[in-house]
Amino acid sequence: MTTAPYPRGSTDRPTAPVLAAPQGEGAATPRDFSAQMALLVEADGSHWTEMIFRWSGITAGGLLAWLFSGDWLCLAWVAAYLSLNAVYLATLHAVKRPVARRRYIAALLLNFALSGLYTALPVYLVTFKDPALHFIGIVGFLALALHNLVQHRGLGIVALWDQGLIVIGGSVVARELYMNAGNEAEQIMVVTGTMILMVYFLLSYRSNIAVHNRLSRAERLRAEGQKMEAVGRLTGGVAHDFNNILTVILGNLDLYREIDSPAERDHLIDEVEKAARRAATLTAQLLAFSRRATLLPESIRLAGYLDGLGAMLARVLPANVDLVIRPPAPMLTVHADPNQLSTALLNLVINARDAMPDGGLIEISAEALTLPDPMGDSPARRDGSRLEGTFCAIRVRDQGTGIPPDMLDEVLQPFVTTKPLGQGSGLGLSMVLGFAEQTRGALLLGNRPGGGLEASLILPSTGPAQDGAPIRAGGAQSG
Repeated sequence: MTTAPYPRGSTDRPTAPVLAAPQGEGAATPRDFSAQMALLVEADGSHWTEMIFRWSGITAGGLLAWLFSGDWLCLAWVAAYLSLNAVYLATLHAVKRPVARRRYIAALLLNFALSGLYTALPVYLVTFKDPALHFIGIVGFLALALHNLVQHRGLGIVALWDQGLIVIGGSVVARELYMNAGNEAEQIMVVTGTMILMVYFLLSYRSNIAVHNRLSRAERLRAEGQKMEAVGRLTGGVAHDFNNILTVILGNLDLYREIDSPAERDHLIDEVEKAARRAATLTAQLLAFSRRATLLPESIRLAGYLDGLGAMLARVLPANVDLVIRPPAPMLTVHADPNQLSTALLNLVINARDAMPDGGLIEISAEALTLPDPMGDSPARRDGSRLEGTFCAIRVRDQGTGIPPDMLDEVLQPFVTTKPLGQGSGLGLSMVLGFAEQTRGALLLGNRPGGGLEASLILPSTGPAQDGAPIRAGGAQSG
């Protein structure tokens, strides 16, 4: 079901409202451990395929140990491990930004406890005389070593804890082999071989950590270089745009002093006012991109909101472009600033319009989302954090040529545009991105299989604070 195309009017772009800059931020906030928590989530709580395979293997190993030994402790270990793992994952995914020190320490302690609990069963199994149980225990140690080598190499203190567990486990295995050796030569071989393997593993582990750290440092330097390039482009673009605006204002004011005709003077003042409004629009877009705008979020029922917004959006479209809004579910809501949401949607519609100079169809729809999805995927913000919870995706689709795949991320930067020179400021999409992230959401761009671009504005469906409480710089909520 679709609504009828909306009537069109003027093709002039409405001026975005000027956003108030935030006032003082108050006292300094406690240290945020979000980056450290994100590393734990990435290592232990984001790769669902690996986690399911790991849990299945651990469960199978525990069941086999029970079958061969008849010891009910093996089943108790499986139940305890899976339960503690569930608590650990719930802790990782329940923490919201900013992350306090005590929450990060709680997650670390759970990680240590989980690794220690895992190590307990292989240590226990190698003390049995049954070769099958010995084999299961040694395989368990090898799995622990591989997991830590791959998943925990960049986690600092967690990596040190893992190395300690490997040393303990290796020592227990060596002791059992030593005790079961048939003669002194075998005992010497066990001790020598164990020491060589332990030292080699620890050296390899540390080398792996060093390589990982070098790669991470190189990635940070590359990101810093890109950031400086973006800052240079931003300052150059702002200076260029404001210089053009000031030229118009000063030029018309100079003419104003030399002209006596009231009609011509009125015309000059009109031009000055238009230039000032362009400056106001540019300022609003910059504030939105930098997430320094003050937002007043409230619960918005999208069915009525989009229907009321349709007429305004249609006014910026030429006669050869149709706008269709697919009615969302009656109770579908988002928690956002309604004025800035309308400005963001206006920018997306204008971007879609400019992508179809020969005409076409712009389609707007909305749907509810629960993130992460069943496969564990969730959109990421610019700071690396991922969306979790209940959201609404407002999608704007066009029938244009789309955006080259290698530019899908780049066009979200300020003053980057795929339009011809003079036909776009390059601030529209960056403004929408800033608004989305300040509202604790995200903006996704993707080329459609049949041609055209789909822009998905993902916003929270409910808010953590009372409607009307302003969100200030950086997305902080104030009462």
